[in-house]
Amino acid sequence: MRLADTTRCAEPESDANLGRRASRQRCRLPFWCAAIAALLALALATPVLADTISGTVKDQSGAVVAGARIEITGGDLAQPVVLRSDDAGKFAAPNLHPGKYSVRVTKQGFDELVAAVDLHGSADLPLSLTIATVETSVTVTEKSSTYANSDPVYRQLRDVGLGETFRCENFTLTEDVGTFELKSGTITFLGVVNRFETGAIFIGQGRFTLKPVVGLDAREMVRRSGSPTVEEDLTEVVFRFSGVHYPEFSGALGAKTDTPPEAVDAFQRWKERMRHRHEIPQGFTQGLLEGDTIDNVDADVLAAIYNPKHPPFFNAYMHGTPHRDLRFFIRARVGAVPQLDTSEEVALINCDGEAMDDGVWYSQHLITEIKARTANSREDKRFFATEHDSIETVIGKNDHLQSRATISFEPLVPGERVLKFGLLPNLRVTRVTDQNGHDLYFIQESRKEDGSFYAILDEAAPLGQEHSISVEYAGDKVLESAGDGSYYVGSRLSWYPNLNGFSEKSLFDLTFKVPPSNVIISVGKLEGESTEAGFAVSHWVTPQPVAVAGFNYGQYKKIDFPDTITHYEISGYYLTELPSSLQHYRDSAFLGAMSPSAMTKYALDQTRAQMQLCTIFFGRGPYDNISITEQPNFNFGQSWPTLVYLPISAYIDSTQRWLLFGHIDTKFNGFVQEVTPHEVAHQWFGHGVVWASYHDVWLSEGFAEFAAGLFLQQAVGPKWQKDYIDFWERQRVRVLEKNNYGVAPNDAGPLWMGLRLISPRTPQAYQGVIYSKGAYVLSMLRSILYDDHGAAGHHEQAFMDMMHDFMETHRDAPASTESFKAVAEKHMTKELDLQRNGRLDWFFNEWVYGTEVPRYDFKYEASAGEGGKTKIRAVITQSEVDDNFAMFVPVFADFGSGMLRLGQVVMVGNSTRTVDFILDAKPKKVALNAYKEILER
Repeated sequence: MRLADTTRCAEPESDANLGRRASRQRCRLPFWCAAIAALLALALATPVLADTISGTVKDQSGAVVAGARIEITGGDLAQPVVLRSDDAGKFAAPNLHPGKYSVRVTKQGFDELVAAVDLHGSADLPLSLTIATVETSVTVTEKSSTYANSDPVYRQLRDVGLGETFRCENFTLTEDVGTFELKSGTITFLGVVNRFETGAIFIGQGRFTLKPVVGLDAREMVRRSGSPTVEEDLTEVVFRFSGVHYPEFSGALGAKTDTPPEAVDAFQRWKERMRHRHEIPQGFTQGLLEGDTIDNVDADVLAAIYNPKHPPFFNAYMHGTPHRDLRFFIRARVGAVPQLDTSEEVALINCDGEAMDDGVWYSQHLITEIKARTANSREDKRFFATEHDSIETVIGKNDHLQSRATISFEPLVPGERVLKFGLLPNLRVTRVTDQNGHDLYFIQESRKEDGSFYAILDEAAPLGQEHSISVEYAGDKVLESAGDGSYYVGSRLSWYPNLNGFSEKSLFDLTFKVPPSNVIISVGKLEGESTEAGFAVSHWVTPQPVAVAGFNYGQYKKIDFPDTITHYEISGYYLTELPSSLQHYRDSAFLGAMSPSAMTKYALDQTRAQMQLCTIFFGRGPYDNISITEQPNFNFGQSWPTLVYLPISAYIDSTQRWLLFGHIDTKFNGFVQEVTPHEVAHQWFGHGVVWASYHDVWLSEGFAEFAAGLFLQQAVGPKWQKDYIDFWERQRVRVLEKNNYGVAPNDAGPLWMGLRLISPRTPQAYQGVIYSKGAYVLSMLRSILYDDHGAAGHHEQAFMDMMHDFMETHRDAPASTESFKAVAEKHMTKELDLQRNGRLDWFFNEWVYGTEVPRYDFKYEASAGEGGKTKIRAVITQSEVDDNFAMFVPVFADFGSGMLRLGQVVMVGNSTRTVDFILDAKPKKVALNAYKEILER
């Protein structure tokens, strides 16, 4: 995904031609019928002495409609005249007398059309039928209401009250790195559900402490809370847990006592917080925890009740001083914060959208895994593995979706009956059935509540066998009209029920039925097109498993673009009209002259060049086809497998942008320059290779950003230097420029922190670090792997071998920072083995797990050397780093035709080195890091 810093071959056959061709095939006549038709045509060609009503019936897209029923009444007709439109959509009713007539046109799948005609002579009517509205309002039938939110055990959990209360004095409960000291108060257990204890409430005086055991986590805690250790005074805690945790409270139980009203109030407040979803989140944590996969805690507890061997979990919701909503989670399987897309089992979150310390304070693997050195970002955290998704979607005239999805899956954990899906809460599930067609219970509370979708199997599916369920759902908020056949396509990951998001790949079989005036462009390959009941039907299949399915939608025109070198199938889709947001510029001099077709060809030319370049540097792409589509979003691009969404700004040339903004916007021009090659590169990074966790997203976004820079160097012609240097300068500024709080993105934390870099003080840190610093890391690896002594054309071989190896190694397995590091170490040279251990620990500790950025000072003198050569004495100073910080920095010389690399010099700590270069000729200039490919202050 790429955000702005503000964040032709032959024309394809038209829908109308396809419609006419299909009609001709359906209505092929015997020879004698054709002869009669010819005679009739001759007769109709003679002058008509009486008045005539004729016309052509078309749909909204302009495609003709054959077989429409035309009924003419009125005038002096004793009975209606009934006709059918022919293969060309035409009809004619001759020999009518002057008068007032009514023409009624009907066709299955279309709304009825009635036209009034005051006939005096001949009337030729242009008749346009409108596709019938697809009703997508959700009707809760008796059957669906029986199964929605109605599982008997779930109802007990949803309505659970309070149970017995006990005195609690000086009790200590340790859970991984977290310790609860319950000094004085009461513990009230929730009511027993199906023989299980599922929660408790502490009221009184207590203290929570969390002590990280990893230095990186301690430093992050200092940044978040001001101390390497969390110490919070508590007045109330709501605990929710699986059954194995209940015995841990036995040591806390003193004498029975009355339930304090504070416990009742605490539980009620907890339910209000957990069961309420802010549609407009306040702060990072609300946006994270209350999105399309918001936790329904009762559904999560239900999974543990239905499977006594369910991997354990322990949640603590604390009200303390000074933090009112501190949450400590331990989940052994799905990850403590599943929304972060991580297998890390332990987390601490401060949920306070209005506070400057709102955020995920701690996320880490179990302390037992850390001590045993078995912690792994690639650990499989799934309960079920999706094998295949088959989805049929109807888009109505009201832009609502109505879908049926069949999800084939294989269980990975024995005994599991509850499946949680990511699905936009506005899409309301109406029915869930198993592979035998039997109705299943399901959970989906209101979209304003904890409205995630869960399906409940009647019994656990055996391991090693594939099973399936079907989900019927409908709703809105996926499509929003942008005007004149243009649409914003939202919820691109949650328009269909998905089990594991980007954490896995599966095969997709997608069928779309849409109004014929619009076009669907989907992931995968188009297998067929047809019409059905007035709908345009398209069928798409992914030849290989992909992580996500998506589509673009609107009144698109298509261009195919050949690639005779790498033979990728490249297509472009553009809109002929401006979206509503730019309509007031329609008649302006600068956008009125906009040529979507020409700009699409330009985008396709960039796409082809980038596909070829990425193939050389990274290996054959994972998919043989790619569709480049325009979208009405102005400063936002995105890439799905085989499908790229480009912002409309990419279809406006630099002159038009200058006129639009009234000035030259350097930052935005940079975004437009980068967005197409960046998004195309995601076919390799992000889709060909998916990331293992939020720690590793830089392997997608950073690598795609690097590829955009590579494009500017390798694919734009001989005068590439300025654009390439400007590109890396933009990246440097994005990493190091301080905001109004005096904090630079790099100050927010190391690259490894991923999404957790975001905070109220550093809202742009994710963009600056993950994209730009991530790009720099790969650029610096490229620089230090460069073979200065290699044969011409082979200087980059080690880097290219590394990237090919990375792609091949991770085609069927997610990539983590650690697994990428292992690949890089396979291709490192002896020169890079600074620690003599065969590893690149020094490099990754500095640039991925650290935040130091060196400053360099460079001076040189040129003098005559022996044998007519030139001696360059260079003095290099590295500063503002610790004593162990090491980096190889490249030195360049310009002999009149641009900067050429002389070699690289290793610098360690805050130090100065003097290095001599003996050259055959005297250079015009010598420079350090001439192309800004090394990150420096």
